Amino acid sequence: MLPLNAKCARRACHRSTRKGNPSGENGFQGEWFHATGIAQIAHASGVAVGQIYRDFANKEAIVAEIVTRDLEEFLSEGGLCEAGAKGDAAAVHDWITRFVTCADPEGGRLVAEIMAEASRNQRIAEIVRTLHDGMRGKLTAALRVLAGPAAPSERIEQVAEMIHTVAAGVFQRRLTAVDQPSDAAIDGLMHCIDATIEELRAAP
Repeated sequence: MLPLNAKCARRACHRSTRKGNPSGENGFQGEWFHATGIAQIAHASGVAVGQIYRDFANKEAIVAEIVTRDLEEFLSEGGLCEAGAKGDAAAVHDWITRFVTCADPEGGRLVAEIMAEASRNQRIAEIVRTLHDGMRGKLTAALRVLAGPAAPSERIEQVAEMIHTVAAGVFQRRLTAVDQPSDAAIDGLMHCIDATIEELRAAP
């Protein structure tokens, strides 16, 4: 699949979510995934219907492309994988801080819609679970740099899950109020995370 088409699909979905279905037309009431057809995506993105069908089997495949590429870009641009591979503890910690802080939840509404669709659509739920598992796996590997070789693997995985959960909560707050949680609250969350990582380092 071509990156250009993924970008077009993302742009079309963004437009669809901005328009929404505030009146609940056709009984969908904000269920953008069901309410938006391939023809609408093609029209909004400027890509021919036939080209979309050549690149994507269905709407689920479009969503899979969007969220997969976004996660890959987030991980590579943020430097988590590179920092973990190089054993750069400071860079890993900086990435975790940015991840938790979520100062600029770009594309947040689309992500929120995808999460909502995952509760209704088993295929989307599987895509989201796979991506979350991949995120936790990379975060777990990077945490090993901070925790040291003696820390139990199971405990590192638990801390990765904790960080992922905290970041998801902050992200949800940012969607409706970009100034929430407050800086003081973020500092408190990071203090808890840092203390937990310190416990990992002290593991016998």
